[in-house]
Amino acid sequence: MAWLGATAIAVGITLALVAVWTDLKRREIPHWIIGGLVLSWLVAATLEPQAINAKPLASVACGLAALLLGFVMHAFGWLGGGDGKLLAALALWLGPADVGWALACTGMVGGLLALFALARRDGWRQRGIPCAVAISPPAAALLLIRAVG
Repeated sequence: MAWLGATAIAVGITLALVAVWTDLKRREIPHWIIGGLVLSWLVAATLEPQAINAKPLASVACGLAALLLGFVMHAFGWLGGGDGKLLAALALWLGPADVGWALACTGMVGGLLALFALARRDGWRQRGIPCAVAISPPAAALLLIRAVG
């Protein structure tokens, strides 16, 4: 069963990075990516909880708090709806141990993206900033470090 848990972790990391690609290409994060992240977290948290440092109730609380944060940020126009759901799904994976680090890194990368958007003169800014570029890589890196180390 350890291979199934390890596979779920690999799927979670892969889906987080696929979200970056789809957000860059279409400025959209499909629901199947979010669903896949949640489903793969359920498998990993059930079969390999020590590999992802899962405390299920605490992770669910982080996910719900991140979803609420995503709703608020979406209401202010700071994030797209898919970005908020992606934030929540990855908060499930990270739990209370790493969600703070991931949010700090996301803020830094997001700030750089905003400066990049302001500096461009083409239509990139009107299409919106692809926030998955800021959200997913820090989370994927933390998950990889946690799974390997």
